[in-house]
Amino acid sequence: MQYSIYSGVTTAYPIEARIAAIRDAGFDAVCLDFEAELIGTETSWSNQVRLAEKYGLPIENVHLTGAGMTAVWSEGDVGDRVLERLIRELSDMASLGIRIGIAHVTWGHDCPAGALEIGLRRYLRAAEAAEKHGVYLALENSVYPVYVRYLLDNIDSRHVGFCYDSGHENAFSPGENYLDSYAHRLLAMHLHDNDGTQDLHSLPFEGTVDWRNTVRALSRAPLFSRMLTLECGIGNRSLEEGFAAALEAGRRVYALTEAESRAN
Repeated sequence: MQYSIYSGVTTAYPIEARIAAIRDAGFDAVCLDFEAELIGTETSWSNQVRLAEKYGLPIENVHLTGAGMTAVWSEGDVGDRVLERLIRELSDMASLGIRIGIAHVTWGHDCPAGALEIGLRRYLRAAEAAEKHGVYLALENSVYPVYVRYLLDNIDSRHVGFCYDSGHENAFSPGENYLDSYAHRLLAMHLHDNDGTQDLHSLPFEGTVDWRNTVRALSRAPLFSRMLTLECGIGNRSLEEGFAAALEAGRRVYALTEAESRAN
Protein backbone atom coordinates (compact mmCIF):
# COMPACT_ATOMS: atom_id res chain seq x y z
CA MET A 1 0.00 0.00 0.00
CA GLN A 2 1.13 3.53 -0.80
CA TYR A 3 -0.06 6.65 0.98
CA SER A 4 -0.83 10.14 -0.27
CA ILE A 5 -2.26 13.27 1.33
CA TYR A 6 -3.63 16.63 0.24
CA SER A 7 -1.29 19.57 0.61
CA GLY A 8 -4.08 22.15 0.72
CA VAL A 9 -5.95 21.28 3.92
CA THR A 10 -3.32 22.83 6.18
CA THR A 11 -2.75 26.30 4.70
CA ALA A 12 -1.17 28.13 7.66
CA TYR A 13 2.28 27.11 6.39
CA PRO A 14 3.86 27.99 3.02
CA ILE A 15 3.12 25.47 0.30
CA GLU A 16 6.76 24.44 -0.12
CA ALA A 17 7.13 23.77 3.61
CA ARG A 18 4.05 21.56 3.51
CA ILE A 19 5.17 19.56 0.51
CA ALA A 20 8.63 19.09 2.04
CA ALA A 21 7.04 17.91 5.31
CA ILE A 22 4.80 15.49 3.42
CA ARG A 23 7.88 13.98 1.79
CA ASP A 24 9.81 13.89 5.06
CA ALA A 25 6.94 12.19 6.89
CA GLY A 26 7.20 9.28 4.47
CA PHE A 27 4.24 9.75 2.12
CA ASP A 28 4.62 8.18 -1.29
CA ALA A 29 2.66 10.79 -3.26
CA VAL A 30 0.88 14.12 -2.92
CA CYS A 31 -2.52 15.45 -3.95
CA LEU A 32 -2.74 19.10 -4.91
CA ASP A 33 -5.47 21.73 -4.64
CA PHE A 34 -5.96 23.50 -7.94
CA GLU A 35 -9.04 25.31 -6.65
CA ALA A 36 -9.10 28.93 -7.81
CA GLU A 37 -10.29 30.06 -4.38
CA LEU A 38 -7.06 28.70 -2.82
CA ILE A 39 -4.53 30.28 -5.16
CA GLY A 40 -3.52 32.72 -2.42
CA THR A 41 -2.01 29.92 -0.35
CA GLU A 42 -1.46 27.18 -2.93
CA THR A 43 0.13 29.31 -5.70
CA SER A 44 -0.19 28.59 -9.41
CA TRP A 45 -0.80 25.13 -10.80
CA SER A 46 2.60 25.07 -12.46
CA ASN A 47 4.39 26.07 -9.25
CA GLN A 48 2.64 23.33 -7.27
CA VAL A 49 3.68 20.78 -9.88
CA ARG A 50 7.23 22.13 -9.79
CA LEU A 51 7.38 21.74 -6.01
CA ALA A 52 6.03 18.19 -6.12
CA GLU A 53 8.73 17.33 -8.65
CA LYS A 54 11.40 19.08 -6.57
CA TYR A 55 10.60 16.90 -3.56
CA GLY A 56 10.19 13.72 -5.57
CA LEU A 57 6.47 13.25 -4.92
CA PRO A 58 4.29 11.88 -7.72
CA ILE A 59 0.94 13.67 -8.03
CA GLU A 60 -1.88 11.23 -7.34
CA ASN A 61 -4.68 13.66 -8.26
CA VAL A 62 -5.78 17.28 -8.00
CA HIS A 63 -8.90 18.99 -6.68
CA LEU A 64 -10.46 21.29 -9.25
CA THR A 65 -12.30 24.54 -8.47
CA GLY A 66 -15.40 24.03 -6.37
CA ALA A 67 -16.95 27.52 -6.21
CA GLY A 68 -20.16 27.82 -8.16
CA MET A 69 -20.61 24.13 -8.99
CA THR A 70 -24.23 24.16 -7.79
CA ALA A 71 -25.05 26.49 -10.70
CA VAL A 72 -24.34 23.65 -13.14
CA TRP A 73 -27.80 22.28 -12.29
CA SER A 74 -29.72 25.40 -13.38
CA GLU A 75 -30.27 26.93 -16.80
CA GLY A 76 -28.47 30.17 -17.51
CA ASP A 77 -25.16 31.85 -18.22
CA VAL A 78 -23.71 31.25 -14.75
CA GLY A 79 -24.00 27.49 -15.08
CA ASP A 80 -22.59 27.67 -18.62
CA ARG A 81 -19.54 29.59 -17.38
CA VAL A 82 -18.93 27.11 -14.56
CA LEU A 83 -19.03 24.26 -17.06
CA GLU A 84 -16.62 26.12 -19.36
CA ARG A 85 -14.26 26.57 -16.41
CA LEU A 86 -14.39 22.85 -15.62
CA ILE A 87 -13.66 21.94 -19.24
CA ARG A 88 -10.79 24.43 -19.33
CA GLU A 89 -9.34 22.98 -16.13
CA LEU A 90 -9.47 19.46 -17.59
CA SER A 91 -7.51 20.72 -20.59
CA ASP A 92 -4.98 22.50 -18.37
CA MET A 93 -4.58 19.34 -16.29
CA ALA A 94 -3.69 17.39 -19.40
CA SER A 95 -1.08 19.97 -20.41
CA LEU A 96 0.65 19.43 -17.04
CA GLY A 97 0.55 15.64 -17.33
CA ILE A 98 -1.97 15.15 -14.52
CA ARG A 99 -4.36 12.23 -14.96
CA ILE A 100 -7.14 12.68 -12.38
CA GLY A 101 -9.09 15.79 -11.42
CA ILE A 102 -11.80 15.85 -8.75
CA ALA A 103 -14.93 17.96 -9.01
CA HIS A 104 -17.66 18.60 -6.48
CA VAL A 105 -21.06 17.70 -7.88
CA THR A 106 -22.57 20.51 -5.80
CA TRP A 107 -20.91 23.15 -3.61
CA GLY A 108 -22.00 24.20 -0.14
CA HIS A 109 -25.27 23.53 1.63
CA ASP A 110 -27.63 25.16 -0.88
CA CYS A 111 -29.63 22.57 -2.77
CA PRO A 112 -29.60 23.06 -6.57
CA ALA A 113 -32.71 24.76 -7.87
CA GLY A 114 -32.72 23.30 -11.39
CA ALA A 115 -33.53 19.92 -12.87
CA LEU A 116 -31.39 16.80 -12.82
CA GLU A 117 -31.35 16.67 -16.62
CA ILE A 118 -29.73 20.12 -16.82
CA GLY A 119 -26.76 19.03 -14.75
CA LEU A 120 -26.46 15.75 -16.61
CA ARG A 121 -26.36 17.53 -19.95
CA ARG A 122 -23.49 19.71 -18.78
CA TYR A 123 -21.54 16.90 -17.14
CA LEU A 124 -21.85 14.85 -20.32
CA ARG A 125 -19.97 17.66 -22.04
CA ALA A 126 -17.34 17.51 -19.31
CA ALA A 127 -17.08 13.75 -19.89
CA GLU A 128 -16.47 14.39 -23.60
CA ALA A 129 -13.72 16.86 -22.68
CA ALA A 130 -12.08 14.36 -20.33
CA GLU A 131 -12.11 11.74 -23.10
CA LYS A 132 -10.71 14.23 -25.62
CA HIS A 133 -7.81 15.19 -23.37
CA GLY A 134 -7.11 11.71 -22.06
CA VAL A 135 -7.77 12.59 -18.41
CA TYR A 136 -10.20 11.33 -15.77
CA LEU A 137 -12.90 13.24 -13.91
CA ALA A 138 -13.75 11.95 -10.41
CA LEU A 139 -17.13 13.14 -9.11
CA GLU A 140 -17.10 13.69 -5.36
CA ASN A 141 -20.01 13.09 -2.99
CA SER A 142 -20.80 16.28 -1.12
CA VAL A 143 -24.07 17.18 0.61
CA TYR A 144 -26.91 15.86 -1.58
CA PRO A 145 -26.67 12.20 -2.68
CA VAL A 146 -29.26 12.36 -5.45
CA TYR A 147 -27.01 14.47 -7.68
CA VAL A 148 -23.86 12.37 -7.54
CA ARG A 149 -25.91 9.19 -7.95
CA TYR A 150 -27.79 10.61 -10.93
CA LEU A 151 -24.55 11.47 -12.71
CA LEU A 152 -22.77 8.21 -12.01
CA ASP A 153 -25.83 6.20 -12.99
CA ASN A 154 -26.28 8.07 -16.27
CA ILE A 155 -22.76 8.81 -17.53
CA ASP A 156 -21.30 5.75 -19.20
CA SER A 157 -17.69 6.78 -19.71
CA ARG A 158 -14.49 5.17 -18.48
CA HIS A 159 -13.15 8.72 -18.09
CA VAL A 160 -15.72 9.57 -15.39
CA GLY A 161 -15.69 7.88 -12.00
CA PHE A 162 -16.17 8.42 -8.30
CA CYS A 163 -14.23 10.22 -5.57
CA TYR A 164 -15.33 8.89 -2.18
CA ASP A 165 -15.24 11.41 0.67
CA SER A 166 -15.64 9.69 4.04
CA GLY A 167 -16.09 12.96 5.93
CA HIS A 168 -18.87 14.20 3.66
CA GLU A 169 -20.71 10.91 3.93
CA ASN A 170 -20.40 10.89 7.73
CA ALA A 171 -21.53 14.50 8.21
CA PHE A 172 -24.07 15.00 5.42
CA SER A 173 -25.43 11.63 4.31
CA PRO A 174 -24.78 8.95 6.94
CA GLY A 175 -26.01 5.57 5.87
CA GLU A 176 -25.80 6.45 2.18
CA ASN A 177 -23.14 3.76 1.60
CA TYR A 178 -21.84 5.17 -1.68
CA LEU A 179 -19.14 2.52 -1.91
CA ASP A 180 -21.72 -0.25 -2.03
CA SER A 181 -22.77 1.22 -5.38
CA TYR A 182 -19.61 2.75 -6.80
CA ALA A 183 -16.52 1.02 -5.40
CA HIS A 184 -15.86 -0.40 -8.88
CA ARG A 185 -15.70 3.15 -10.28
CA LEU A 186 -13.46 4.62 -7.58
CA LEU A 187 -10.81 6.93 -9.06
CA ALA A 188 -9.90 8.83 -5.89
CA MET A 189 -10.66 9.03 -2.19
CA HIS A 190 -10.72 11.67 0.53
CA LEU A 191 -10.33 9.88 3.85
CA HIS A 192 -10.85 11.98 6.96
CA ASP A 193 -13.02 12.08 10.05
CA ASN A 194 -15.46 14.37 11.86
CA ASP A 195 -18.08 14.44 14.61
CA GLY A 196 -20.98 13.57 12.31
CA THR A 197 -22.27 17.15 12.09
CA GLN A 198 -19.48 19.23 10.51
CA ASP A 199 -16.87 18.73 7.78
CA LEU A 200 -13.88 19.02 10.11
CA HIS A 201 -11.19 17.16 8.14
CA SER A 202 -9.92 15.48 11.31
CA LEU A 203 -7.46 12.62 11.30
CA PRO A 204 -9.01 9.15 11.06
CA PHE A 205 -10.06 7.82 14.49
CA GLU A 206 -10.54 11.35 15.86
CA GLY A 207 -14.27 11.37 15.04
CA THR A 208 -17.24 9.11 14.50
CA VAL A 209 -16.55 7.50 11.10
CA ASP A 210 -16.95 3.72 11.28
CA TRP A 211 -13.57 2.88 9.82
CA ARG A 212 -14.01 -0.88 9.95
CA ASN A 213 -17.09 -0.71 7.71
CA THR A 214 -15.48 1.95 5.52
CA VAL A 215 -12.42 -0.22 4.92
CA ARG A 216 -14.59 -3.25 4.25
CA ALA A 217 -16.34 -1.30 1.49
CA LEU A 218 -13.12 0.28 0.17
CA SER A 219 -11.55 -3.14 -0.15
CA ARG A 220 -13.89 -3.86 -3.06
CA ALA A 221 -12.29 -1.03 -5.06
CA PRO A 222 -9.25 -1.89 -7.21
CA LEU A 223 -7.70 1.49 -6.29
CA PHE A 224 -7.54 0.48 -2.62
CA SER A 225 -5.06 -2.28 -3.41
CA ARG A 226 -2.60 0.43 -4.45
CA MET A 227 -3.24 3.80 -2.77
CA LEU A 228 -4.80 5.26 0.38
CA THR A 229 -5.36 9.02 0.23
CA LEU A 230 -5.97 11.26 3.23
CA GLU A 231 -7.60 14.69 3.15
CA CYS A 232 -7.14 15.73 6.76
CA GLY A 233 -5.63 18.62 8.66
CA ILE A 234 -3.03 18.37 11.40
CA GLY A 235 -4.86 20.11 14.24
CA ASN A 236 -2.63 21.92 16.71
CA ARG A 237 0.39 19.79 15.92
CA SER A 238 3.53 21.12 14.31
CA LEU A 239 3.93 20.55 10.58
CA GLU A 240 6.31 17.65 11.07
CA GLU A 241 4.33 16.04 13.89
CA GLY A 242 1.05 16.57 12.06
CA PHE A 243 1.97 14.82 8.84
CA ALA A 244 3.66 12.03 10.77
CA ALA A 245 0.46 11.56 12.77
CA ALA A 246 -1.57 11.60 9.55
CA LEU A 247 0.56 8.86 8.01
CA GLU A 248 0.25 6.77 11.15
CA ALA A 249 -3.53 7.21 11.08
CA GLY A 250 -3.58 6.14 7.44
CA ARG A 251 -1.61 3.03 8.29
CA ARG A 252 -4.07 2.25 11.08
CA VAL A 253 -6.91 2.52 8.57
CA TYR A 254 -5.24 0.11 6.18
CA ALA A 255 -4.37 -2.25 9.02
CA LEU A 256 -8.09 -2.89 9.40
CA THR A 257 -7.97 -4.80 6.11
CA GLU A 258 -5.57 -7.27 7.72
CA ALA A 259 -7.77 -7.59 10.78
CA GLU A 260 -10.73 -8.26 8.49
CA SER A 261 -8.77 -10.92 6.62
CA ARG A 262 -7.84 -12.69 9.85
CA ALA A 263 -11.46 -12.58 11.01
CA ASN A 264 -12.58 -14.29 7.81
